[in-house]
Amino acid sequence: MKLPIGLRAVLVAVLSALLFVGVAGTASAAPPSKGAAAAECAERGVPLSKISIQLYTFADYLSSGTDEQARHEEVLRRLAEMGYRNVEPYTLSGWTAEEYAALLDEYGLKASARHVDVGSPANPADIEQIIEDNRVLGIKYFGSGSTAGAPWIGELTTEADWIAYAEYLDAVGEQARKAGQTLFIHNHDFEFTTVFGDRTAFDILMQHTQKKNVVSQLDLYWVAYAGLDPVDVVEEYGKRIQLLHVKDLNPELDNRIEIVGRGSLDFPAIFDAAHRVRYYVVEHDPRFGDPTFDPFEAAQVGLDYLTSVTY
Repeated sequence: MKLPIGLRAVLVAVLSALLFVGVAGTASAAPPSKGAAAAECAERGVPLSKISIQLYTFADYLSSGTDEQARHEEVLRRLAEMGYRNVEPYTLSGWTAEEYAALLDEYGLKASARHVDVGSPANPADIEQIIEDNRVLGIKYFGSGSTAGAPWIGELTTEADWIAYAEYLDAVGEQARKAGQTLFIHNHDFEFTTVFGDRTAFDILMQHTQKKNVVSQLDLYWVAYAGLDPVDVVEEYGKRIQLLHVKDLNPELDNRIEIVGRGSLDFPAIFDAAHRVRYYVVEHDPRFGDPTFDPFEAAQVGLDYLTSVTY
């Protein structure tokens, strides 16, 4: 019998000292079919219309020069040349929504979704302005890049805090829904390792928001990093998961983020379990200051993998 996610997470929290070992074991236990499936490049890859890329992949590149806008435009141009049709911005680099929309149009790109700070009960955001900018940009899906429970934010410490935050997000999501848009929650590992009784913080966020108001953008790497099997989470929350952040995990290098298809996550099994996923979003968090990491390589390899993977 499969244990509920909340109970599994309790065990993970109790054995937190073995987190890395657990992750490596989970990842290495994945069937070896992924590499073979990717190499086959058979008929059934992810359609280009459903593939996007989170531009945070290029955060180090954008911030390392004197002209961020020029670098941002170069990124968009090169992604279009690779074959991407969609991008997921995390910043507009100083452009207005109108200017950014025109830039996307120039390169034949669409903003599939957007990371933007939607606030919290302690620090509410101007949701009306966000929704208006999204309308101009042609964006339906949006949400914060991290929940307010992040250790580096530190706003949520109790179960009541998480419930209040979920209720805040539900209200934002209702406002978005009435404007024809959809709010998502993007996770890291701590939503699954923060546990109250038999519920994880992620459980609380899902249980105290309505599915018509709030969906999940599930970051597969962080689920695995927390010691859980992404397939189990996908199966448990089903239709609530409408976007996937597709990034890989390398258990041989301290469980660091790996270029998609070169790590140990069993993406075919995850994709097979997923239902009604609208966008498969390539992402590789930048290794700031590391000249060996090439975000353009990560983007190209990720695109090639998704268009050829069978599941």
